[in-house]
Amino acid sequence: MNKKMKPSSKIVITVFSGLLVLSTYFIVNTYFTSLHDSEEGALKRLEAIAKTLAIQIDGDQHEIITERYPEPGVLSSNEEDSLYFELWKPMRETFDKNELGIEISTLVLRSDNSFDYILNSSDTPYLADPYIEHPPEFLELYKTGGVIHQYTDEYGTWLTAIAPIKNQSGEVVAIVEIDQQFDVFIAAARSKMMTNLLVSFGIFVLIGFIVLRMVKQIVRAEEESKRIIQESNEIITQKNRDILDSINYAQRIQNAILAPKEEVFSDFTNAFILYKPKDIVSGDFYYFSRVGDRSIIAAADCTGHGVPGALMSMIGNDLLNHVTKERKVSNPGEILDMLHKGIINVLKQDGKFNKTRDGMDIALLSFNHEKSELQFAGAYRPLIIVRDGELIQVKADKYPIGNASQERDKFTSHNIELRKGDMCYIFTDGYADQFGGAKGKKFMAKKFYKLLVATAKETVAKQEEKLNNEIENWRGDNEQVDDILVIGIKIA
Repeated sequence: MNKKMKPSSKIVITVFSGLLVLSTYFIVNTYFTSLHDSEEGALKRLEAIAKTLAIQIDGDQHEIITERYPEPGVLSSNEEDSLYFELWKPMRETFDKNELGIEISTLVLRSDNSFDYILNSSDTPYLADPYIEHPPEFLELYKTGGVIHQYTDEYGTWLTAIAPIKNQSGEVVAIVEIDQQFDVFIAAARSKMMTNLLVSFGIFVLIGFIVLRMVKQIVRAEEESKRIIQESNEIITQKNRDILDSINYAQRIQNAILAPKEEVFSDFTNAFILYKPKDIVSGDFYYFSRVGDRSIIAAADCTGHGVPGALMSMIGNDLLNHVTKERKVSNPGEILDMLHKGIINVLKQDGKFNKTRDGMDIALLSFNHEKSELQFAGAYRPLIIVRDGELIQVKADKYPIGNASQERDKFTSHNIELRKGDMCYIFTDGYADQFGGAKGKKFMAKKFYKLLVATAKETVAKQEEKLNNEIENWRGDNEQVDDILVIGIKIA
């Protein structure tokens, strides 16, 4: 007489079978996916290196070298021709920095659709040597650049990236070629993958046995588990509610500490403040005060975001009030020097037992409205002025507020004479660092600066609206990665 299988035994067998299926699928899928991703990652790296190097090479000078040496074997060393040497240096630096195993080259396209080598990163040149049996993709990608997946020649199988080199007229005069040997790469990848797969398989087996032993107990105590889970969920929900209430209250405190926008706009009547915290509270903050006949305004980016960043912002705001309102300091460089010392003192960063590097980056402006004069100082955050459709960047000092371990000079104060119609912008890095777009990449500072130039002639209200719409459209469904703060001031 056959005994019926108990429900708990059925569950055990089902779970164990499921784990085996999942383990097998995971191992096989991970193996092939990793091989594909490894190849794509290598191509992306090669393409990025090629594009960066192509920008560094002067296309007009490259044309000169090409015309100067039409026949191979003329140059015996890289130093023999000073112009060739100057073009060779960035290639060698790129080769060494990225630890490439295959020499980098530039090639020019001849009238018969063949290629000649011109520059290379090796110790000796092979200038004007022909490359006859090149992949057909070289012709297809000559003007646009791109990557070439696995292809084979007499020396092996390769991955290649090329990027166009352009002259001042925008014409493509040559290409950068960067290769990686696919055979060696794939062998190493497979070896590493097999190790990972064996470890993963062992973990799955161990988990499987643990789960199998636990399933019977879980089935027998199902009702008790549901009760415990329900109670736990209620506790977690209440804790989350309490935490959220505390953070919302902290937001009200932080907003109360910030200068009211009405007060800011009473001095800067033609300005906007785009302020978009990542979380409820923010590590970015704007600051405003008056010292004599000068108006002080700043955009600061504290270490971290959320609650830790908000705590730093409150410390920074309090120290700035002490420096400007109590000490009556209006010179931007002196303000940042005193703010730096204050952060070090408050966080005890100069002690031998405290090595925290918390602090902030900041751009700070000091306006004299009557004389249309502006003073600026920055810690990693620049000042951008858009004047008559042209962008002027006033660079900041390359050290932050806080972090006593980093060597530094005093912060530099820049004196700037303003003109009517100038647009002045200070900002944190959150806008440029936001991921989004069709490829999920960063917005980038270059794109941000172009946007500022494009909108500078609009009213400040319209500028704020366009900047907000642009970053929201760019972000799409992606999470906001950092606090965002942009301040724009138009000079009347």
